[in-house]
Amino acid sequence: MKFGDIVGRLLQQGMSGASQGRLQHALGKDGLDGLDGLIGRASSERSTNPQSNTKAGGLNDILGSLLGGNQGVVSNAQVGGIGALAGSLLGGGSGAVKGALGGSAMAILGSLALSALQDWQQSQTADGAANQVSQAEIDQVTAPQTEELCLKGMLSAAKADGQIQEDEMKRILGKLEEGGITTEERQFVLSEMNKPLDLESFINEIPNQQIGAQVYAASLLAITVDTESERNYMRQLAAGLNLNQQTVALLHRMVGAPAI
Repeated sequence: MKFGDIVGRLLQQGMSGASQGRLQHALGKDGLDGLDGLIGRASSERSTNPQSNTKAGGLNDILGSLLGGNQGVVSNAQVGGIGALAGSLLGGGSGAVKGALGGSAMAILGSLALSALQDWQQSQTADGAANQVSQAEIDQVTAPQTEELCLKGMLSAAKADGQIQEDEMKRILGKLEEGGITTEERQFVLSEMNKPLDLESFINEIPNQQIGAQVYAASLLAITVDTESERNYMRQLAAGLNLNQQTVALLHRMVGAPAI
């Protein structure tokens, strides 16, 4: 199953009333575009050792790697950075990116997560330096297992106010079916929506802080966070994922979500 494509469709078509606005905010000057070039600049090791397993950390470098630039699938020049991602998920995209909805969605979520964590790392060091993004981190934020966790996170967040109602299930499935979804994918989404909320068990599936930040970002794009139940859910999610307040606050700012 192509979990990343399902995540992309839900973001593109709006899982909640806030999803489209959040996505636009995340891609704009107050989100990733405003952070481009400010977080995780190339290290001296990168300059002197081009074969290093460490990536230059400007966001366009991260985005190029996340979209497969390292393997020659989509070069950074071809994808056009953040603007191309905006076109792909908000309409009007063309070429390679438009044909890779899941890749675009996971690149956005991965960039949000890695950027927020790098910002926190920089604040903890005397010289304002942050660890560069490694190939292992690039691989894990685009892995099929991570796509599945982000999808589960979005559907879990939708249960923050209680079980997902039948009419809401039909609305979500309808959006997915408009974009094309297999019988197996439909059954998976329906099964996840029907499960009772079990945040502790879900958190136990998440392997590390990087993926945790990515799942948190996906959850923010899935719900409005305008009720006490939703705010409590996000607080519990952040605590369970060991995300510090600074990282959480930056993720909220980058997607334009209210503070919790």
